[in-house]
Formats: sequence, structure tokens, C-alpha cells
Amino acid sequence: MKHAVILLVAAQASLALASEPGQPLDCSDWVFLEPGLSCRMVIPECAQDYNGYICGNVAGRPADADGSILSIRMRSFPTPTPCPTAGTIGHQIEVSRMRDDTRSVIAVLTPRCGSSNTVDNARLAGDSAHAGFDPNYGRLFLGLVLSCDPSSGGQCTYTSINQLVAIEGFTTTFEILQSYVPEASLGFRVPYMPEGMAGADHFDTYWGALTKPINFTQAHSLQCAHPTAAPHVGDYLTIADTVPTPAPGQGVYYVTAATYQGATRYGRKTAAGQLSGRDPALLPACIP
Repeated sequence: MKHAVILLVAAQASLALASEPGQPLDCSDWVFLEPGLSCRMVIPECAQDYNGYICGNVAGRPADADGSILSIRMRSFPTPTPCPTAGTIGHQIEVSRMRDDTRSVIAVLTPRCGSSNTVDNARLAGDSAHAGFDPNYGRLFLGLVLSCDPSSGGQCTYTSINQLVAIEGFTTTFEILQSYVPEASLGFRVPYMPEGMAGADHFDTYWGALTKPINFTQAHSLQCAHPTAAPHVGDYLTIADTVPTPAPGQGVYYVTAATYQGATRYGRKTAAGQLSGRDPALLPACIP
């Protein structure tokens, strides 16, 4: 099994099985219709004394850094057959992207048949201010109420839970945040200002052995000068993972550099409490 570190990673992709019927819905139950998106649990269960502030009131107009508007709606959704509670009204939560007057659904959380004549359901917490967007890390926060709804004498195994989740993988402001699928690929969404630059002419992706400290002078080229056409903000780029599986107890890292008008940057470092950009002279020329 390959052990990898993604430098400046926001979300590491995983293949998660859906939760069991009769249990609260969770991140594994979300269905994503746009590549690069994933769900991360922020607060599994909010105590009542939060008064809905943490899990219910995450105010902030959801607007992606690529200029599109993210909208969240909760609509009635009849429980499907052959569920014993078929016809019971649940709530389907949809996250949509509005771009150039076109609306596209990109993520969905749907109620399902629970156990013993129940429905595992979810709804947005609060009537307003139930979503907020973090442009720095491309995360959409959603306050949810997860509930078990009985019908026809059904018996619930859990009570309502207030929860905060983050849908990750949206366009960031500066950082190149890569996600990794073992033995398959890694990818990232083009930031609004890649590594703080006004744009990017192309990207170069490298890998290397995990050492302490990491020696970037020994980095190996993985994908050079990609994509072939100038990238646009919000594009989701993928790179095939052709890196050999390391020996047991060892691992590899991946890092992507952005180049714009001759200047190359590839993340930041901290030394003596001071934050600065990594020295681009340490990174070898990318050789296809």
C-alpha cells in the first residue's frame, strides 16, 4: 500500500461505504456530481447549549472563488418504495452551482429507509444562515439536523443530532490543494490566484521520498507543463499516479508548482516562526 503526503492538501479522497440504515446519515451518504468534491465531518454532534450557533448559524454568502454562486436548498422528498414507510415525506438537501445563468446540482444528500419502519432524514439547521463558505480553503460549511422519523409504530434507535459538515474541493483563493486517490490519480482545482500570483501559465507536478527534512532538490517529475492550454480558475486538473509503490515503512510526497510569466512558486514554509515562500531554485527543472 502506498503511503503518500500531499503538500498543501485540503481533502484526501477516500472510498467510504455509506452508513448503515437505522443510523444517522453522515459524510459517506453524500453523492457528488462534480469531480474533486468530498465531505468532511467538522463537529459530529453539537450540544444543545450551542443554541444552533455553531451547527446552525454559519453565516456567510456562499460564493466560490471562481465567481460562481453556491446555493443550498432543502426540498420535500417522498421516501422511495419498497421502504415500509413509503410516502413519508423526507428532506433532500441539494448543493447547486450557479454559473453564467446555468444551475447545476453538484452534491446531494437523500433520506433513506431506516430500520423498524423509520426514515433516516436530514434537514438544514435553522431557517437562514445555515451555510458559509471559506474561500481560503475552498470549503462550504453546512449546519444539519439528522433525525430518525418513525411511521406506523416504528422504533427509532437514535435521537436528533445537530451536526456541522464541510463540503471540500471548491476553488480556493491562493493554495493548490491536492486530493489523492491511492494507485489512481491526484487532482486539484485551479485557484483564483495560484500561490498568490495573478494567474498561472502552467503547472508542474513532482514527487519525492519522504525525508526529514524533505529534500526538494531530489524531486522527480510526474507531470510537466500541464494543462496544454492555459488553465482557467476553477478547472479541475488530474494527474495519473505512476509513482512506484515505496518499500514498507517508507512513503512519498507530491507537490505542484505554478508558473506565471516566468515566475515559479510552490507553497510556503515556516522558519523560526516566520512564513515565507519556498525557494524555487531548489526545485529541479521539470523533465517530461
